[in-house]
Amino acid sequence: MSHPAADRIVGLYQDKAADWIRDRGVVLRRDEGDWNEAAWLDRFTQGWPRGARVLDVGCGSGWPMGAALLERGFEVIGLDASPGLIAHARKTLPGGDWRIGDMRDALPDDAFHGVLAWHSLFHLTPEAQTAVLPALAARVTPGGRLMFTAGPAHGEAIGEWRGEALYHGSLAPEAYRAALTEAGLAVENGGGNGV
Repeated sequence: MSHPAADRIVGLYQDKAADWIRDRGVVLRRDEGDWNEAAWLDRFTQGWPRGARVLDVGCGSGWPMGAALLERGFEVIGLDASPGLIAHARKTLPGGDWRIGDMRDALPDDAFHGVLAWHSLFHLTPEAQTAVLPALAARVTPGGRLMFTAGPAHGEAIGEWRGEALYHGSLAPEAYRAALTEAGLAVENGGGNGV
């Protein structure tokens, strides 16, 4: 059984949308190691033509990932369950198509060069991730990419953000690999968990 924080995640980001916008900032992190977001976006979009379509699920305020994709000349559809975060994206990044919705049940039917779930998929329980991954993979065009952040092992971890419990869930690397392979995607070697 999952932690109550898993059920609170959408409400948490809605209630603290202004805090998230302040905390996340407007620039890509250029940290060392696995979290160099600019390097991950370079890898994600490598070889794509200008105008390639990207679905950013759990896009939050659109900053910094959606903004960086727009700046690189890609068409971005962002999906997030927080109306407050989507309102900010619409106001500050009018070049994107920002939609309110939950990746568990509101994915667009379109096909995309890339589907991005950066710092979002891991807020779902392992069971929900198992259900969502095939749906995300089904939106990827042949030769496209699905990129997401995940934990290193199966389980749940509870962090803390702004005085509230912050839920993270993960499958085991081999479970991610199996789900993606079954969905017809080739698995590239990734960062911390090797997926």
